[in-house]
Amino acid sequence: SRSLAARAAYARSQANTRGEASSERVGATMRADGTAPKFYDVVNVERSSDGWHVILDGRRLRTPNRGTYVFASKALAVAVGDEWNAQGESIAPFTMPLTGLSATALDHMHDAETRHLHIETLIKHFATDVVRVRSLDEAIAAKQAEVHDPIIKWARKEFGAVDVSDSIFGPAQNEKTSDVIRKRLHGMCPWELSCAFALCASTKSLLIGLMTLRGELTVDEAIAAARVEEEMQIAEWGLVEGGHDLDQLDIRVRVTAPVMLMKFRAMKDDA
Repeated sequence: SRSLAARAAYARSQANTRGEASSERVGATMRADGTAPKFYDVVNVERSSDGWHVILDGRRLRTPNRGTYVFASKALAVAVGDEWNAQGESIAPFTMPLTGLSATALDHMHDAETRHLHIETLIKHFATDVVRVRSLDEAIAAKQAEVHDPIIKWARKEFGAVDVSDSIFGPAQNEKTSDVIRKRLHGMCPWELSCAFALCASTKSLLIGLMTLRGELTVDEAIAAARVEEEMQIAEWGLVEGGHDLDQLDIRVRVTAPVMLMKFRAMKDDA
């Protein structure tokens, strides 16, 4: 097989031939450590009739499915471009959350079957939402009630009946409530649904994710709500370096990225 250096050189030559810069090339030259050789030098953004584009060495950045990254605002294009500009000698996709979310929205969330699968996955796990399942430990349950009850109150106002339980299987599903949530999710654009799914997966909570997406929870509040039990255990038993601290950083990135993507996307371009 060809060496990684040869594959990177081939990727550059294909970009020159085709006049494009596809992020598919990152996967094609991926190393065991999750990085890939860098195949570009200069990053810019430019505006065209269909929106804003990220430009690598004069060529439009393309998605893994070879579509074009098209952004509704300059702010989002610049933010994604900054992720590519920040790469060193290698490309580390795990340091590029805005690029990943954008690819999901553009490559996948326009497809009806894919949207249905993601929405039904969220509904399926709604019963075991971290906000709806209370600990059998009295101290933890009391803290959960303090942090989570305002979220439950918001959810009942938005969607209808939402119960809590101390069963590991969660409370029984209310089909009427599930249908209201399902309809809300189906009404989202591909970008919003991509961000909603990412938030819900990161916080293990449909309710925290949706409330955060609406701007009614800050990033800090969302993380605190998602990690009540973990943070109480750390307070009692201490923080394990290389474990708990990495988990804290990871969820902060995963919650911040979709929030910032939607904020960047909503920004108005300068006249």
